[in-house]
Amino acid sequence: MILPTVTFMTTDSLRAVPRHYREASLAMGATRWQTIWRVTLKAARSGIFTAVVFGMARAFGEALAIQMVVGNSAVIPTSLTTPAATLTSVLTMGIGNTVMGTVDNNVLWSLALVLLLMSLAFNSVIKLITKERGKKNYAR
Repeated sequence: MILPTVTFMTTDSLRAVPRHYREASLAMGATRWQTIWRVTLKAARSGIFTAVVFGMARAFGEALAIQMVVGNSAVIPTSLTTPAATLTSVLTMGIGNTVMGTVDNNVLWSLALVLLLMSLAFNSVIKLITKERGKKNYAR
């Protein structure tokens, strides 16, 4: 679920690095691996970081797929293989069955706030990374 997004965005970022960067590095006497490590990856770094954050945000937002994988059981997990529940599945399963103003309803709204704050954090990180990326002027 995450890998196709990260792979596609990373390859797109690597292709966006101007060809003359690589050619100039090779002309200066750098080896192929030095060019990849010191020129291509550094120029594409912000795009690669953005791809990783987008992949994590996508996995975070894919509630149905994760709900089916983890088992959707409302118990505290004791290991990685025991069933659990995600924030989104707890919200969707419980919000229609509570009365406004009760402790259960307040807990569900608090979970919704945590979900919103996590989404805001992902978007803020992406905004910071793309702001850094926008400062570079890649000439074609």
